[in-house]
Amino acid sequence: MEQIVLAPLLQVIFDKLANPVLQKFADYWELEDRFKKLQRILPLVQAVIQDAEEQQATDKSIRIWLSQLKDAAYKAEDLLEEYTYMQNYKNSKPYDVNFANFTNILDDLQKAAVEGLSFHLAERNTGDKQFEKRETSSFVIGSEVYGRDEDKRKIIDELFSPSRTVSEGNTSAISIVGTPGIGKTTLAQFIYNDDEVKEHFNLRIWIFVSRDFKAKRIIKAAIESSSGNKCDLVDLEGLQCELWKSLNDKKYLLMLDDVWTEDQDEWDQLRPLFCCGVDGSKVLVTTCSQKVALVLGNSNTSYCLKGLSEDDCFNIFRKRAFFTQTEEENNPNLRGIGKELMRKCGGTPLAAKILGGLMRFKREESDWLYMLKSDLWNLDVYRSKFIPALLLSYLHLPSHLKHCFAFCSIFPKNFEIKREKLIHMWMAQGLILSDGGGKPLEDIGDEYFNELLWMSVFEDVKETEGAFVRGYKINDAFHSLARSITQKDSLVLENQLAQTNNGQVHHASIVCNNRPSLIPEALSQAKHLRTLLVFSEDGLLEVPSDIFSSFIYLRVLDLSGCQTKLPQSIRDISLLKYLDLSNSHFDKLPSGISSLCYLQALNLFGCYNLKCLPSMKRITGLRHLNISGCEALAGLPTGIGELVHLQTLPIFVVPIASSTQRKQIRMGTGFRMGTLRPARISELKHLNLRGELKIKHLERIDDVEEVKLANLRNKEYLESLGLCWGNKGADLTMNPSLEANVARFQKREHHVPGPSEEPETHATTSNQDSAGEVLACLQPPKNLKKIFIVGYPGIGFPNWTLPNLTEMVLISCRGCVQLPILGHLPLLRSLRMEGMDNITHIGPEFYGEHVVSFPSLQELFMRDFPSLQEWPIPNGKEIFPKLNKLVLRKCPNLVSLPLFLSLKHLEIQSCRSIILNSTEELTFLSTLIIEGFDDLSSLPANLLRNNPLLTCLTIKSCPGLQSLGPDFGCLTSLKSLSIQWCEELSLLPEGFENLNALECFVISDCHSMEILPENPIGGLRSLQILSIENCSSLSSISVGLQYLTALKH
Repeated sequence: MEQIVLAPLLQVIFDKLANPVLQKFADYWELEDRFKKLQRILPLVQAVIQDAEEQQATDKSIRIWLSQLKDAAYKAEDLLEEYTYMQNYKNSKPYDVNFANFTNILDDLQKAAVEGLSFHLAERNTGDKQFEKRETSSFVIGSEVYGRDEDKRKIIDELFSPSRTVSEGNTSAISIVGTPGIGKTTLAQFIYNDDEVKEHFNLRIWIFVSRDFKAKRIIKAAIESSSGNKCDLVDLEGLQCELWKSLNDKKYLLMLDDVWTEDQDEWDQLRPLFCCGVDGSKVLVTTCSQKVALVLGNSNTSYCLKGLSEDDCFNIFRKRAFFTQTEEENNPNLRGIGKELMRKCGGTPLAAKILGGLMRFKREESDWLYMLKSDLWNLDVYRSKFIPALLLSYLHLPSHLKHCFAFCSIFPKNFEIKREKLIHMWMAQGLILSDGGGKPLEDIGDEYFNELLWMSVFEDVKETEGAFVRGYKINDAFHSLARSITQKDSLVLENQLAQTNNGQVHHASIVCNNRPSLIPEALSQAKHLRTLLVFSEDGLLEVPSDIFSSFIYLRVLDLSGCQTKLPQSIRDISLLKYLDLSNSHFDKLPSGISSLCYLQALNLFGCYNLKCLPSMKRITGLRHLNISGCEALAGLPTGIGELVHLQTLPIFVVPIASSTQRKQIRMGTGFRMGTLRPARISELKHLNLRGELKIKHLERIDDVEEVKLANLRNKEYLESLGLCWGNKGADLTMNPSLEANVARFQKREHHVPGPSEEPETHATTSNQDSAGEVLACLQPPKNLKKIFIVGYPGIGFPNWTLPNLTEMVLISCRGCVQLPILGHLPLLRSLRMEGMDNITHIGPEFYGEHVVSFPSLQELFMRDFPSLQEWPIPNGKEIFPKLNKLVLRKCPNLVSLPLFLSLKHLEIQSCRSIILNSTEELTFLSTLIIEGFDDLSSLPANLLRNNPLLTCLTIKSCPGLQSLGPDFGCLTSLKSLSIQWCEELSLLPEGFENLNALECFVISDCHSMEILPENPIGGLRSLQILSIENCSSLSSISVGLQYLTALKH
């Protein structure tokens, strides 16, 4: 059922009517009375609009009125914004406007507004209250699983039972069937991650299917998951053959989540899944449809998932509705109402979770009672009890959140959303309202997002369990709700063309993965379209020349992945505020972008071929210019410093001096930025940037006074700063989620060398001195959290005060003779130093004057210190008390290390073997990696004996190693052992058979190894993976293998 939200839009119109530009227009055409009447009526309508929004579910006449008011409001807002633009940027005169059209639209709005007052609606202001702000993290805390232990046990027993004898093969299926929100996926995850299940199956594969059931896609995903490699096959027969190879020798569990298709032909193409794999392989399916279970045939067992008990639902509810148990005990009335609410949820855990999230921010008993007694619980249209819970949650959102939530209907189901991009889209649509206190709209939008996140509208998307959050997707149930309440306002075209009248559509997205990326003809009727998102896996092959003139009222446009040049007619969408051209292939932008004066956000992330930008002087409202990954960019256009609202500018390229540039152009190695002069570094002066900034090619600075004007120290909202000389910083990435995206898109197309790729600057006395001056003038703000200095040719570092620094990276600072003072930094957790050619010792200056040095440091990475000889322990100091990871590589002259008592992960590579004597007193190691020791004949006597908690040991490229020592048997916690390229090692150590916990043993290129003794090998009862490669002298590998009962590979 469509739900219309108008409060934010009416507020936007009310504000625009007070605009001085429009007031002059009203004076000219004698429209003051119309304006004043609207200014009187709109607040009256706003006061009752929440009551109307709630009653539209049960009152058709109110729903019709809201629809009429919405259309009139959209047209009026488009008209007012268009006229304001013409006056501000086109110098139009009042008489240039179509007066009749202008007055007709305003009269329609006034008429619709007046009609609403006749419904005698109640005034409400509770809906506009902000949620009570409580300190929360950006991550959702997942609810515990309640009441599913018995279901879990039954399904696991079925998984472990022998496959039924069927003609299809060794694999049988189990279907978990239940209504939406009943907890099918949660139960499947509960089972999938069970330790017994992990132990029972050699391979587990999880595939989210949803409504896009394509056999090829599912088979390809299964192949890639099992092999760990990308599959480029496209024909069905080839995919089925490859699937057979991947699964044929494994007992696997394939999880197909959220399956909808009942098409027998599609399922038949998946029959290879039931034919390969060893006996006992299983397919676990979650679905809402009993028919899906029937289509699976005789090999399927169907498990009908029931609802939870009221007590279990309440346990889920109370975790979200109350902050603490004490708070629950202090509010017995609310607790009682909560239990009553759970009786209405029909045993649906999602409903309990949603209602708990909503009531968490309400502490008035009247609010809880209103939710309990709502008529929506009794509507026959809602056959499932969790739908009213969703709708009630939505109706009781503040009006600004309703509109933000409804906007999310434009994304396809299961689409991965970036938090920052969504907030910028909300801003472009005017959905984020100022708090009147000067807080940036982005921060307010972040609060909006967190409030919806807490209500479970959004779910985390992670690369792996425990990894950083890559993005978010909309919860399936909420996505369905969003689509239902925006039926006429939003349109998602997924591989099909809409045949209905789309004249009322204001927001549209097109998914064109399997067809040419053209704009459907039916969409041309949407003359007042405000949002257009085009998604294509292979990129947009063409952009129709008339697309921009057809949709002149667009505020949001996403043409990411464009493989062709954009037409100049982009200037026609003059009201555009958000433009996404990320990962596109063009080398320059059309100059028409310079005319988009309302633009707030321009996303050019990953445009690796882009060499120059057009002038942006007229885009005075630009707040976000994302040029991360634009490595061919020669510079930024002059005038960038005049964009005083600019907050996001992740890269600044110092331009080549004009004389040098002219010389390079004559030689054919330079690139001319059209007729534009590139921006100098002094243009950063007035920009109040946020987030990250990387300044490239600092070797081009020819005037230190210019650097001082950059005024970095006063940019208090900068969190991450990269300072790069030469080309060493080209691939420097300061954001893990950004790094993942860069890696993903770099595979698509080879990087085209740009004009900024110059020979690396070699240190001389003159450039060492000038580099030192430049670095001193680039003092960061005190609030900085991360700093990256790359290619710096100076001999020393400034003594900056950075008390909030958490991460520091120094790469290729080859002229430096002394490390910076860092030990006093209280929050520094990660330190990475590479390519420090002239550092001969690490002295007391590194630690600072505090009694405890590096109090928070957890990870230390040092690589390529060819001259380092001494690393003495300072007297009377406690150093590195929390260090748990040390990586030391290519330090060939270093003979000793300080004692790092808390160390758990140690990796030493390409050093002298004497340095290992400094590790004998370590006692908490869990990971030890020794690699590239040419002079190592045996491990230090106490290294293994003192570390019984070691779980991972890797020894590589130690050609002279003859013995692993006598204390190998004490490593009873060891799970992974890898020995490679140790040519002189001929025997496994004594006590090898005591490694009861060992699960993975890899030995390769050990050419002196002649035999694997029966007892040591046969005693490895936990061994699951055994890999022996290229051991040319090994005569037999079968002795003792029969005792390895846990072996899988």
